[in-house]
Amino acid sequence: MHTVSPSSRRPDVQGLRAVAVLAVITNHAIGWPHGGFLGVDVFFVVSGYIITALLLREQERAGRVSFVDFYRRRVKRIFPASTLVLAVTVAASWLVFGGERARAIALDAIAALFFVGNWRFAAEGVDYWADTGATSPLQHYWSLGVEEQFYLFWPALLATAAIIAVRVRLRPLTVIAVALTAVLLASLAWGYAQTDSQPMMAYFSSLTRAWELALGALIAVAAPLLAQMRDRWRAPIAWAGIAVLVIALLTTGEGSMPVPGALPATIATAAIIIAGTGSRPPELWPLTNRVAVKVGDWSFSLYLWHLPVIVFLGAIVTVHQRKFLVAVLAITTLLAILTYYLVENPLRRARWLTRDSKWKNWAATATASSAAVAVIVGGLIVLPATPSVATAPDSAGAFNTQEEVDAELREALDQKQWPPLVPSMADVATAGLPEEDQEGCSQVDLNDPDACSFTHDGATRTAVVMGDSTAIVLLPAIRAALGEDWNVKGLMMASCSQINIPVADENDARIVACKAHQAEALAQASERQPDLILVSDLYTGVYQLDPPADPLTGGGSYRWALATAHLAAQLKQITDHVVFLASPSLRTEEVDCAVAGSTPADCVHTVNDVYREVIEGEAAAVTAMGAVYLTTEEWLCVDGQCPAFAGSTPTMRDEMHITRQYSARLAPLLHERLNDAGYL
Repeated sequence: MHTVSPSSRRPDVQGLRAVAVLAVITNHAIGWPHGGFLGVDVFFVVSGYIITALLLREQERAGRVSFVDFYRRRVKRIFPASTLVLAVTVAASWLVFGGERARAIALDAIAALFFVGNWRFAAEGVDYWADTGATSPLQHYWSLGVEEQFYLFWPALLATAAIIAVRVRLRPLTVIAVALTAVLLASLAWGYAQTDSQPMMAYFSSLTRAWELALGALIAVAAPLLAQMRDRWRAPIAWAGIAVLVIALLTTGEGSMPVPGALPATIATAAIIIAGTGSRPPELWPLTNRVAVKVGDWSFSLYLWHLPVIVFLGAIVTVHQRKFLVAVLAITTLLAILTYYLVENPLRRARWLTRDSKWKNWAATATASSAAVAVIVGGLIVLPATPSVATAPDSAGAFNTQEEVDAELREALDQKQWPPLVPSMADVATAGLPEEDQEGCSQVDLNDPDACSFTHDGATRTAVVMGDSTAIVLLPAIRAALGEDWNVKGLMMASCSQINIPVADENDARIVACKAHQAEALAQASERQPDLILVSDLYTGVYQLDPPADPLTGGGSYRWALATAHLAAQLKQITDHVVFLASPSLRTEEVDCAVAGSTPADCVHTVNDVYREVIEGEAAAVTAMGAVYLTTEEWLCVDGQCPAFAGSTPTMRDEMHITRQYSARLAPLLHERLNDAGYL
């Protein structure tokens, strides 16, 4: 086929790997560079180029592509190191987290082991960009799934194209290029459509990522043409690629990923690879220096280890961002070097899985693999004891007075060891979910009159609940406080405040959907003519204003209060009985502060000035419109200090949501305050 085989060792490509992995690590650790997640897209292009070049070289040399040899090489390259990290991560999750989170991580590991982690995260509705919630330490394995799924069919497509070329009397590379172009264009089109309609599915999907691998593959196919490029063009093309890649890493946001958001970074990567394909690569010191090349060598192991290190270290220690990044880089690098020299390289070069390998090599491989799988599967079955975060035998009763709340909160602040809790802190993220989530309340279908609707025979009054997920978690308290004389209808949408105010990135699909929900929810509330409307929205919307609030002069809370007053006025036109409930103060502690070796003091949150400023503005705005405003800080905190539990009940299941158990305990207090307002 007259291919130009690229050097098996290209320093510039190794340097690209180094840039990609360091961008991903720092982005995941401290959120900088802003577009550091694009390192994965760089990897896809590089991988498509290298693997295709190897396949073309094999076909040119042997006249065919051996599927057995290809997949043998993939197993030896990927499986040992990736399985080691999976096993260690699952074992560590038992020790650090335990409970439901450890079981969920074990399920992530099973999916990752079979290279379908991306589809698991997509099916679970994982939000890659979420600032809150517990991140799986194996979430980064989604990209391995995308690559290996692509390589399931790519050798066969390559071989088929070669056969077709013989039949139609065309050059094999021409047919392969046409096939690759078709894959690239189809994947790009699908990626563009799905990024707009289902952004998280698009992010994890192999179908929306295939174009990136195909782009790299096309460069390998075009090597004969690229070899004819004038040498004086190579350096300018490469340096332009570096410049564009740096700009993309620094500026790209989340709103358009993967298409068109990943296009600048992938095209820049392609330009750098093209500049050095078929000839001596230009001297690109940022990529070809010895340190960059060596980091590129370690990049696979660095990538595997970095997220487990970030998640587990973040759960155990709380330090300044710079110190945290230094610790992450140091630990990740040490683990990567050990893995590279003791596992990745030795097993990749060993004779196991070769045709003449002896039975003992197969046995050793099978034994090691079985042990790793056993550790992962064990995570689904074994729940290690976590004595410091135990489970209480019985649930606590409801509060009858605020004094009871104060007493339990003060007692919690004085605790030196974790008491038995229901649910345990290890399980609170899932066990603390409101049961109403199963009734369609987490994402109310406004076209379904039965969604998030709770009725009682003989009930004569109706309450409507509006807002985001902070309203959803108050449903246990609201329903119990109102009792069987009331029907309750939820019109909420998670991550969508009912307060209508300009926010950043108005074209984002999620924001567009939220705006549509706000209008329809208001219309349905008006149609129902309820006796009571209750609203709760997370106050951190002040951080997303467009234009953003000036950090020096403020103004965000004032604009938020004006929007709240406008909503209160709209709702007062529907019914005279309108109640706004303040959201909890956003916890600044790590989600997993309650881990092995921790104490209750590690999970105490201090209410900040921003929260107080927003709440005071909301209260004034709502009251001015003749509605009722109920604060909630006194239910969760005392003297500005908010413990993780009261009595035997965890108060919060994450940074912003009250547990359903604690919500239910607050019902009598909510009933009393609604009654005092004359609404019952």
